[in-house]
Amino acid sequence: MIKNYQTLKKIFIRELRLVSKDINIISVLLLAPLFYSFFYGSIYYNKIEENVEISIMDLDHSATSAKIIRYLDSHQTITVAQEINSLEEGRKDLITEDAKAIVLFPQDFESTLKKGNRANIKVYLNGTRFLVSNDLNKAINEVIGYVNAGITVKYFETKGNNFEQSVGMIDPVKMDTRSLFNFTESYGDFLIPAILILILQQTLLIGLSESIAKERETNSFSSLSKIANWQPRILIHGKGLFYLLLFGSYGLFFFTINFYVFKIPFRGSFFPVLIFTALLIISVVYVSIFISSFFHRKIVSLQFLTLTSYPVFLLSGYSWLYDSLPLYLKGFTNLIPSTPYFAAFTRITQMGAGLSDVIPELLQLIILTLVGYALAHYRISSLMKKTQEDKSLQIAEIKPI
Repeated sequence: MIKNYQTLKKIFIRELRLVSKDINIISVLLLAPLFYSFFYGSIYYNKIEENVEISIMDLDHSATSAKIIRYLDSHQTITVAQEINSLEEGRKDLITEDAKAIVLFPQDFESTLKKGNRANIKVYLNGTRFLVSNDLNKAINEVIGYVNAGITVKYFETKGNNFEQSVGMIDPVKMDTRSLFNFTESYGDFLIPAILILILQQTLLIGLSESIAKERETNSFSSLSKIANWQPRILIHGKGLFYLLLFGSYGLFFFTINFYVFKIPFRGSFFPVLIFTALLIISVVYVSIFISSFFHRKIVSLQFLTLTSYPVFLLSGYSWLYDSLPLYLKGFTNLIPSTPYFAAFTRITQMGAGLSDVIPELLQLIILTLVGYALAHYRISSLMKKTQEDKSLQIAEIKPI
């Protein structure tokens, strides 16, 4: 037991020296996690759109249309940037993105209302930016709904109803909609935690893979195996311990400093998150060792694994519901450690779920961790066996006849 501990310590120190002497691995392991966590998070720092520019096409030029335009301009989300004279001019504004929407008031808009008839306001949205267009559509509808309610109240008052009765007649069946989580419906609160976890996973995957590939590229795998007494589990855990401690520290940093800086709510208990994050890091360590053992050059492992970031995120079921994925992708999705992690992480940190609420995800992550270890152990064992055979062959070739 003591001997194994000393061996693990030697491999740990060896890994620390290997990383400290390689600028490429340092940039992935030390610089990238901190830089990208703040860089990507800062993009969504404001979380909600404000003062999004729209164009107004007012063909009525009435007091009512002017009043609605003032209400639109006073809304937090909207800024009335300009008035246009034709839809062709508005179309150019949408294409150049000088405006994200066009609000058109038709002729006789006010007179139609005064006659008690329905008057239409046309809204043209640039749907290519769906997040912005959704928020704009919601904001414009809020303003129009407010104005419409005021007009309707006055109409009912002319029929002999008092103000309270008139207000009640606007919505005889009133729907009370409340957001239980992500109260501001902010895209930043939704996306930033996922970005942090993706950075944690991918920099670990790439950095450790470069380290393993470098061992094979520099023909130092034999010396590493010798230090580990030719025991795969000692080699795996000796190297993995360094990354577990390093990325465990990053995880703690993300959940405290980054969450505080970007004002991300953390409603659940920290203990379940600690368990899931530790399992995620361990499983990624095993997967990294297994995958990288097939590369003979460090640059090739970097080029290959860098391309996995977007597919891993898109297939994780975070940005797109798992149930909506094509059937042939669901099996592959369940092999990615971040899939159960994201499912549990969101419910714990944003909804306040406890460990008992995410048992299926915990079991799935444990199984993936065990499978990852089995694959890594098998692969390292095969490489050690091959290394010993090659070494024996070399000795036999140089043995004098």
